[in-house]
Amino acid sequence: MANARDIRRRIKGVKSTGKITRAMEMISAVKMRKSVASVLAIRPYAKHAIALLGQLKKATGQEGHPLLTERSIQKELYVVIGSNRGLCGGFNAQVAKRMRSVLKEDTGREKCFITIGKKSDAIVRRMDGNGIASFPDVLAAPTAEYMRPIAKIIIEEFETRRVDRVVMIYTDYVSVMQQEVKVRALLPVTLEDTKKALHEMTEKEEVYRESDVEYLVEPTPKKVLWKMIPRLLEMELYHAILESNASQEAARMMAMRNATDAAKDMVADLTLAYNQVRQQKITQEIAELSAGMAAVSR
Repeated sequence: MANARDIRRRIKGVKSTGKITRAMEMISAVKMRKSVASVLAIRPYAKHAIALLGQLKKATGQEGHPLLTERSIQKELYVVIGSNRGLCGGFNAQVAKRMRSVLKEDTGREKCFITIGKKSDAIVRRMDGNGIASFPDVLAAPTAEYMRPIAKIIIEEFETRRVDRVVMIYTDYVSVMQQEVKVRALLPVTLEDTKKALHEMTEKEEVYRESDVEYLVEPTPKKVLWKMIPRLLEMELYHAILESNASQEAARMMAMRNATDAAKDMVADLTLAYNQVRQQKITQEIAELSAGMAAVSR
């Protein structure tokens, strides 16, 4: 059994760890609230932008954009969004698990990856994936402007037919206790995918109804469509990163809260063990003193 000094040292160390995890929990809570506020702010814009895209595609008819053209899929590009840091529970593990399941479904095709976040880059490397670009820095302070280099690579890969389909894997923020890994098709853009994305981007309690309003588009629907699709792609990437950031901070906050609670439980157990060791030592000293007194009295 450990002596009282060792146990006292362990109690001190666990208390220090508990203070650190408590501080990290509070920091993650602040970051999560900021990320959630950003997500809620962009959802109305995302909703109306995607709805307008659907109207534009109907208006252009067969005069489609190259990014709207579907073709047989020989090679796919996956945009994987993770985190830069660990200590966020199973956040990155869930992304890796979902990615593996998606790759198993899409067998017989070539695959390449764009990673956003150091952890997603590590996941792709462990799977010996063909990573064509990595963007770890955009997670720290994401802006719509930072999405343009990512969107440019995606569009170039698709337009030059180096890839036939682009899919994004990210984590959607549902609540503090729940985050869900989503798989969304980015290119080619289809009405079905836009409707799906529309429902996902809309606030969870809001029910979306398609509007019968007809838009008057100038100069022409085709010209507006050509300008809008790249901006829409940037917006989808931006939205996904905001959702992912909110999810990772929520996961980190809960992981740190669990670690703090575990530290408190460990301190209680160690304190009990410390008191037992002290009691045993006191009892032993009393027994030795009594035995000594009895020997002297004889």
